[in-house]
Amino acid sequence: MITDRQKKILNILIEEYINSAEPVSSQILAERGDFDLCSATMRIEMQNLTNLGFLEKPYISSGRIPTDKAYRIFVDDFFEDMYAEEESNDLFNIFKDSINEFKIAKDLTDVLANISSSYIVLSFPQKNVSWQAGFNDIIKEPEFADKEYIVRFFSFIDRYLSQQEKINLESGPRVFIGEENPYEGGEDLSLICFEDVLNNKEKFRLSLIGPKRMNYRKNMNLINSLLKIIDEKI
Repeated sequence: MITDRQKKILNILIEEYINSAEPVSSQILAERGDFDLCSATMRIEMQNLTNLGFLEKPYISSGRIPTDKAYRIFVDDFFEDMYAEEESNDLFNIFKDSINEFKIAKDLTDVLANISSSYIVLSFPQKNVSWQAGFNDIIKEPEFADKEYIVRFFSFIDRYLSQQEKINLESGPRVFIGEENPYEGGEDLSLICFEDVLNNKEKFRLSLIGPKRMNYRKNMNLINSLLKIIDEKI
């Protein structure tokens, strides 16, 4: 169990790390987090969170980065009832004039890839067809400077495409963080996925895949906005 202050520290550290892709120091948190704490006290709290398994150091003299356990708390705090109105017009326009679910699928993957900076996979399992988009955006993320990371990423995509049925989505959208992924090679990745129906007839599965440092809040906002639009169209 962690304190409210420790949870606030975790949340701000995660958001800082998502934005910067750099380990976060106690000094940065003390300056930017409005905690009214000195750097020394912040270092103690960060060490406590490290001992509890929420933070880790990528190398000895660095600041800290969140673990899977920290991301899980972060995501669970805002999983429900998220809606990104600023993005909803782009999504709504896809559905406004089109009655062809395959045209919707193509446009949707392109728009979501652009907005989310994630790799998007949209598939119709019964028809065994899928659309993918987002490589040009996601390759710009710092993690992809590592060629081995790129190889692991596309190996993960291949496994996911061939084994999507391993994930049960009947209860709604799900988020898999790092080692939570049910597919080999997903330790450095996160997967957000859900199922729904287009045009009241075609069941589809949509997935956002990216580094563990992905912008969860934004991406889950997008998904909940999309689900709301689809429900209103049915």
